Amino acid sequence: MEMKDPTQKSKLLLQAIELSISSEATKELYVRPVLQKCLTMEEIAAEVAVLSSRNEDASEVTRTGNLIFERMMWYLSSGYSVSTKMGSFRLTIKGTLQESELSSAPNPEKLTFGIAYTMSKEMRDELSDVEINAKILAPEVGPQLFSVVSGFDNDHPDEVAKGKGVAITPGQLCIIRGRNIKVGGEGEDIGVKIIRQGEGSPEEHFFSVTQLSPNTPTRVGFVLPADVEDGSIWSITLCTQYGNSGAKFVKEPRIATMNDVFIVGEEQEEEDEGEVGIPNP
Repeated sequence: MEMKDPTQKSKLLLQAIELSISSEATKELYVRPVLQKCLTMEEIAAEVAVLSSRNEDASEVTRTGNLIFERMMWYLSSGYSVSTKMGSFRLTIKGTLQESELSSAPNPEKLTFGIAYTMSKEMRDELSDVEINAKILAPEVGPQLFSVVSGFDNDHPDEVAKGKGVAITPGQLCIIRGRNIKVGGEGEDIGVKIIRQGEGSPEEHFFSVTQLSPNTPTRVGFVLPADVEDGSIWSITLCTQYGNSGAKFVKEPRIATMNDVFIVGEEQEEEDEGEVGIPNP
């Protein structure tokens, strides 16, 4: 990993996607960040060790960092709020219980736990001081992957708008949202692959065309394996031989990797589909 000097400004690369509602005269673009790899504690600790004036060992920094986060997790799960240089974290709970259930320990499976994050002034200052690369990438030709959501969120956008979305869950349907993403063609690579990122055991899963439903130019669905770990982070790559129309094959397969990742057990951020011009199914 390239070492970053904290005295330099952060550098951010942007990607532009044409707005479906823009006119030829204005040519407005929807801008999103080009996200980089998912860093592990070990990788961050290695940089901290190099920058330390005490010649600390990277493994010791990693151990200390992990211990800090372990204690943070314990306190957050006990109802404490935690304030850090990045911002503050607090526990959230969604769900309802019957009055009769309050006489004993409630069933935790009826509740959805999460963590809310509020940026600190330091984090806001860091973002406001970002150096944006002037060379904004043009929209990609071929398949474009925008987001991954639960099957419920895909089918019930009104509920999501009310804050009643459902997290991506092991064993349940996931929907890839995008453009020109219908999967088909010849070759063993045609399909969808998810690869685990960050800490944890190396893991990947491949879904062939027969395992994908729905399979349209804007929606591709797959069932997340039931044994994936809650809280695990995944990248997603799609390979198809369909052209932009989703009706005819092109000569060479097209491969696209989503800039963002998705996290099992968390509701995913929604794209404004009216802006980016993705028609609803």
